[in-house]
Amino acid sequence: MITGIGIDVVEISRFKKILQTKNFIEKCFSAEEKDLDLQSLAGRFAAREALFKALDKKEFFRLSEIKIVNESCGQPIFVLSGAMLEYCKDKEIMLSISHEIGYAVSFVLIQSINLEF
Repeated sequence: MITGIGIDVVEISRFKKILQTKNFIEKCFSAEEKDLDLQSLAGRFAAREALFKALDKKEFFRLSEIKIVNESCGQPIFVLSGAMLEYCKDKEIMLSISHEIGYAVSFVLIQSINLEF
């Protein structure tokens, strides 16, 4: 059963200015993500925002507990830890990120996983 959807669009030129804010990159991205290009960072920021919207639970949204990696096929996935992982243990989270000149967009779909048979 679908329990949440979220979408976010980031204007890359505006995001570039936000990146200059003190400690923004350290607060929002994992060590592995910090060296990505501008479009990829914008897409991953949009993904975090879309996840936040899909979960609709501010108290469980901690940027330090969210990392985005690409599977070998290129598909981006969330790697969660801490309270975020515990909260999402019964959820399947699907992620899509796309870039176009000037914009990055992300869509998140969350389904509950029925743990009872």
